[in-house]
Amino acid sequence: MKPHHDMGGDPSGLVKPDQPDDPVFEQLWHKRVLGLTVAAGAMGAWNIDTSRFWRETLPRQDYQSFSYYEKWLAALTNLFVAKGFVTRDEIACGYYAGPQQNLRDGVLRAAAVPLMLAAGAKASRPAIAEPLFQRGQKVHTRLPDDTKKQMPGHTRLPHYAADKVGTILFSHGYHVLPNSNAHFLGECPEPLYSVEFSSADLWADGNGGDKVVVDCWQSYLVLAE
Repeated sequence: MKPHHDMGGDPSGLVKPDQPDDPVFEQLWHKRVLGLTVAAGAMGAWNIDTSRFWRETLPRQDYQSFSYYEKWLAALTNLFVAKGFVTRDEIACGYYAGPQQNLRDGVLRAAAVPLMLAAGAKASRPAIAEPLFQRGQKVHTRLPDDTKKQMPGHTRLPHYAADKVGTILFSHGYHVLPNSNAHFLGECPEPLYSVEFSSADLWADGNGGDKVVVDCWQSYLVLAE
């Protein structure tokens, strides 16, 4: 069954493109949520894959009704409770009763923020072995649940591209595997490929002349027969 967050390829109406003069943050609290999320990275319980997983696990009704930054805040709140940084009672009353954990070593000082943001968080890693697949080879994608390291779990393989045959366009070298990194099971780097699919192979009414390119980790793929 396709999870409610996996909306790629679903008809959902027109998408309003951003305009050059649009504000970066529509409301002040949006900026604060982004700041909280960045600061959480210093606490040792957050990475980009973890954040995606917690947003994906929001209840269906919340996920479908929340705005972009409401999803961010709700997911971060659930993560903080699960990791023992705060309690539900503290959130409800708006008062921090006391340290649940020693967070002194996980403080992101204001002076360090520009340097951290400028450095970014690279996901590429040194090669361990030669990639299994080469440019031009036909590959078959697995089912998303078969790529997860735990259940419920995280994967970057969308359902619309699952159990389909595509062609390897490029190999991008080794990258951190989101499926394990989201759950702090290790980075487990794998080769990352750009795989090209015919639109008609992904959707019954797709235009056969259109192509869709999906980035897939090696464990998402098997050689097509």
